[in-house]
Amino acid sequence: MDREIAPEVRRRSFARRTVVIVVTLAIAVLAFGRGVEWLRPSIERGSVTTARVERGAVDATLQATGTIVPAFEQAVASPVEARVLRIVRRAGDRVQPGDELITLDTTTSRLELDRNREKIAQKQNETAQLRLRHEETLAGLRASIEQKKLDVDIYRYQAEQNRRLREAGLVSEQSYLAADTMSKKSSIELAQLGEALVRAQRTADAQLAAAAMELRMLTRDQEESGRQLQLAAMRAERTGVVTSIIQEEGTVVRRGDVIARVADLSSFRVLATISDLHASRVTRGMRVRVRLEDRTELPGTIAGIEPRIENGTVKFYVDLDESSPKLRNNLRVDVFVVSGRRDGVLRLRRGALGQREREDVFVVDGDHATRRTVRYGFTGDDYVEIAHGLNAGDEVIISNMSSHEGVKKLKIKE
Repeated sequence: MDREIAPEVRRRSFARRTVVIVVTLAIAVLAFGRGVEWLRPSIERGSVTTARVERGAVDATLQATGTIVPAFEQAVASPVEARVLRIVRRAGDRVQPGDELITLDTTTSRLELDRNREKIAQKQNETAQLRLRHEETLAGLRASIEQKKLDVDIYRYQAEQNRRLREAGLVSEQSYLAADTMSKKSSIELAQLGEALVRAQRTADAQLAAAAMELRMLTRDQEESGRQLQLAAMRAERTGVVTSIIQEEGTVVRRGDVIARVADLSSFRVLATISDLHASRVTRGMRVRVRLEDRTELPGTIAGIEPRIENGTVKFYVDLDESSPKLRNNLRVDVFVVSGRRDGVLRLRRGALGQREREDVFVVDGDHATRRTVRYGFTGDDYVEIAHGLNAGDEVIISNMSSHEGVKKLKIKE
């Protein structure tokens, strides 16, 4: 026969079951909480960069790429067609004004100079002979004119004598008319000789002027040949460094070919290129910031813009306000053209932001970061203007958060 369980035993058994159930439920709740916490998106505070919204100036910039080039560079071009006999200097050599760079074979140029001298001597001889012939011609005409003047006087005197004798009835009318006709004929011949003298003088002047002009042209050709022969010595015109030079002796160079470059590496400028989409916004005189690899920035001004657009880019030159020992020839740099400026506006360090006019950012609030949509104004290389969506003092994650696309809230772990 079964015996009834004592009340104390039943109470202890109930208490044990109750404790087990409570402990099980607590473990389940704790595990669920841990699971939810584990599933919630989070980031490590040390893995992101943040910045606070503040008031200040924002420069709107257009980004370009640039190359450091010498501010002054001499392009040494061959003045004649010649063959390279000897290369005196090499790339990297320092030179002084007057130092020879390359020796050219100038035999052809010297022969041309000698031919010009011979042509000048021949033309001078021809001009002298032409002048003698004209002088003889003019002298002959002047002598004929003087002789004809005497004939005119004689015939005029004879005509006057015959007129008086005819009036006295001593000579016939026919004799008087013959003498008068000879007088008039002599006067006409004298006038013709005078006109011939004028024409001969004009002809002589024109021919001598033409000969003198041709002689001057030959002289200028000779001077130019001599100047080109002097330039063929291929010498440096200023102190600098040879940046490039022809490599092989025996090479035939044509007139105008650049065979060497000498640069003054004590001062530099920047040759920059920018997309032709910004061509209308880039003008001479605009301020520029040139950034080196170590983030050093040098201010400058756009000094000139090339009118041609090549391969979708525009080239322009930047004169730097100051030099730097960090500048090197052909060094690549970033160029930021300042197209506008606003002072006293809300701004935020750019970081990975500012890719679009409107975008979502994460604003830090304690140990959480909440997504918020913001709109930008001016966008510079260092700062962006906050037009809407943020307030001064807000802490914003400026790192690239594209991996958390669609997440509205993040937990920040220490």
